[in-house]
Amino acid sequence: MTTIRWAPCLLALCFAAFAARADAAALDAFDLTPNAAIPGYNVQQLANVTPEMCAAACQDSTRRGWCKSFDYHKAVQRCDLSDKRAGDVGGLKTDYAGNPYDHYSLKPTALEGFVRTPNAAISGYNVEALLNVAPADCAAACTDGARSAWCKSFDYHKSGLRCDLSDKRATDVAGLKTDYAGNPYDHYSLPPPNGIANPIPGNKRVLLIGIDGLRGDAIHCSGCVATPAMSRLIDGGAFHSNVLAGGTQSTFSGPGWASVFTGFWAADHGVTSNDIALPLRKPHVFDLIKQAYPAATAAVVADWANLTQNLRPVHADYVTVNAAKNSQQATDAVKQLLALQHPPTSIFYYLHRVDIHTASYDPFNTTYRNAIAAEDAQIDQVLTALTARPDYANEEWLIVVTSDHGGISSGHGGQSAAERRTFVILNNNYLNPSKPSYCRGDLTATPLTQVDGTTPHILDFLRLPNATVGRKHAACTG
Repeated sequence: MTTIRWAPCLLALCFAAFAARADAAALDAFDLTPNAAIPGYNVQQLANVTPEMCAAACQDSTRRGWCKSFDYHKAVQRCDLSDKRAGDVGGLKTDYAGNPYDHYSLKPTALEGFVRTPNAAISGYNVEALLNVAPADCAAACTDGARSAWCKSFDYHKSGLRCDLSDKRATDVAGLKTDYAGNPYDHYSLPPPNGIANPIPGNKRVLLIGIDGLRGDAIHCSGCVATPAMSRLIDGGAFHSNVLAGGTQSTFSGPGWASVFTGFWAADHGVTSNDIALPLRKPHVFDLIKQAYPAATAAVVADWANLTQNLRPVHADYVTVNAAKNSQQATDAVKQLLALQHPPTSIFYYLHRVDIHTASYDPFNTTYRNAIAAEDAQIDQVLTALTARPDYANEEWLIVVTSDHGGISSGHGGQSAAERRTFVILNNNYLNPSKPSYCRGDLTATPLTQVDGTTPHILDFLRLPNATVGRKHAACTG
């Protein structure tokens, strides 16, 4: 018998050639626009790479959930991966001196219309099985003309490369099964066109409005910018102007929003920075709602990739990514959700313009004040849409408004009083006086921290147990 011995260098060349072919295939999934880019929307930068390598990176398992395009700098062989396409941000920039960039945009697929729940399935409800397929193939099959009338979801067997198409959603069959040995499945579901009836007694729902970087001493105070929408919520509900962020963690957005959503500090929830790779180690409050009421639905509308990826509810039913700083897009998306016959049980609506590299966090700075006023006008649109709902009088929405951190000068992240100062507004009967008030008045005299401000009050309002480290204000009664 003759034994063939591969020289190490030849073996390395073979692997390199194989990898190059795989990368070239990955590039086929992108549309190329020469001499163009979408600057300012990069999430991650890769150096010393080819376009083929960038395409493969954009589609690998760690980025597949958010990467939609990349700008490639031809001279320095660098790419900026983005969670946006040109259409999301008002088009491409094409007037760079010397045309250093090419733009590559991932071709849209049917899969983008589905919400993925890792390590879960609705076993026993499959209508049709497909073999030797990728999730994108399953999504395309589910939405094609032959199946779109009945297909609502599919379970994908990751190692078997198989999917089971179903005419059911998890909410139709009392939830997902998540205890398979080895976690072989991911579940993909299409959001229902008219929503799902709210299972919570009293038709209670939650609208959580997050305004990035808004200091608690910049609204509803003498000399502050006028915020008529938020002031109406405060006047008819409760307001705490100094809910303390930071302390045991930085006052960056990632840790702040994670504490808002979980009622825990970073030492417990694990999000210590803005790194998108850091998962929540504690459950999101919207997931706690869904644990108690499996038919409850949850929505996220935001432009920051962390909020639509690692910080979102694991079992979110609706996720909308608006263009960066485009508050009107976010508002329009929330208005569409509120126009459903059965809107989501819980909605997180994120407004980013107050914080985006503001010139100053001083409550009397003109730029800061103008941004606050503009976001208040967006909230006013949403409140109008909410109260226009045909059955609004028979619904009870807890409206919560809060922020992730304050700021000092033009920055944040530290532990100054201005950087730690956030706020919370609570109102459950806005223009709906038949509902008894959950909480009223100025709560500021009683110290509250960020883990207290949001999650404990949402749980208390819905009469759900609170196992977080946060505690609600004594004046609020669920």
